[in-house]
Amino acid sequence: MLRSTVTAEPERGGVERLAARVLLTAAPLVAALALAGALHPGTSPLLAVPAALTLGTLGVLVAGWPRTRRVLGMAVGIVCLISLACITVWFTHPPLGPGASWSLLHTAALMALVALACRWSPVREAVAAGTLTVLASAALGLPVTGPPRGIWWEPIAICAFWSLPALVGAAAGGYLRWLDARRVQAVQQARRAQRVQLATDLHDFVAHDVSAMVVQAQAAQVLLRGDTDEAARVLRRIESDGTRALASMDRTIRMLRELEYGAGTGPTTSPGATELPELIARYAGSGAGPIELDMASGLDRALHQEASTTVYRVVVEALTNVRRHARPGTAVAVELAESAEGGVVLTVTDQAGDTGQAPRDLTGRRHGGVGLAGLAERIEALGGVFTAQPMPPAGWQVRAELPGALVEPVP
Repeated sequence: MLRSTVTAEPERGGVERLAARVLLTAAPLVAALALAGALHPGTSPLLAVPAALTLGTLGVLVAGWPRTRRVLGMAVGIVCLISLACITVWFTHPPLGPGASWSLLHTAALMALVALACRWSPVREAVAAGTLTVLASAALGLPVTGPPRGIWWEPIAICAFWSLPALVGAAAGGYLRWLDARRVQAVQQARRAQRVQLATDLHDFVAHDVSAMVVQAQAAQVLLRGDTDEAARVLRRIESDGTRALASMDRTIRMLRELEYGAGTGPTTSPGATELPELIARYAGSGAGPIELDMASGLDRALHQEASTTVYRVVVEALTNVRRHARPGTAVAVELAESAEGGVVLTVTDQAGDTGQAPRDLTGRRHGGVGLAGLAERIEALGGVFTAQPMPPAGWQVRAELPGALVEPVP
């Protein structure tokens, strides 16, 4: 009994809402019909009946919306065909009385119907309904002015003028349809851009951890021949980097699912500048080479979230490229300082030094990668400047400058 009571309440509420919508829709329509009948009591049924039918169809469609959307195009087409048939019969027989008010009501109803059809109906139905509505609306100008008086172009001019309301309604519905299509397209483009951004994040963070695993695995192969304890520590670091890479992949996949289905399991944040010391420590512990971090006190916490994440990603990409392209043991210097304009300047410089070896091919270095190009676009979007260039004799420098609008005053 409790279940039936609970389910009956929403059903009764839905019926009450539907009845209220019908009353609110029918009241002004009935009042308009009564006023037109009072103004022109002797109007021909050929004018009054299609006008009343059109107003009634509009009322039913509005009262039953959105359930009536499926039959909208067909209903508008039927009403227009009936109107055209009645006007044709009226045109071939003398009218029984004036009917200007009925024609005006009929035209207003057709204008509303064609706007709804062009907005919500499928494209083919909207085109057919719009064409028929324009023709029916144009023909309604003849009962207002009466039968033609022998001038051949007069009915053509009247019909052209009287078709304007239907054209305005069709244009309004088509414009709303176009706005909706643009909104859907903008949402799709935003989702596509977010997917590309997430893929870029996956490239930056996972590639960094995987490159560290490769370097440490190579070192472990050498250590296994002698120092097994050190090899065990290297293997534990490989395990830690692999776990971190898997966590980055899991975070990215979760964000992609949230983007696709709109359901999140909680906030997911990207690492920022405050985690640079940990990143530098992991790099130093991997045995890739000596590294130094020079960062102004409190500057990492003064950065806005977007700027902080960008700084972290620049360092990650630079260190990943050092592992992939520089000689083993290359020294790296990371510096985060305030700029003269109140912003921040980040530089990551690697320099192999004078080892007596042939210099690297700086022109072909990092060729084909997408990480630096993506970072450049991201920093330029924030209003900053990004450069990546060789540092003779055998080094490379990545420099990113962010504006002061992304930095809070450092206490």
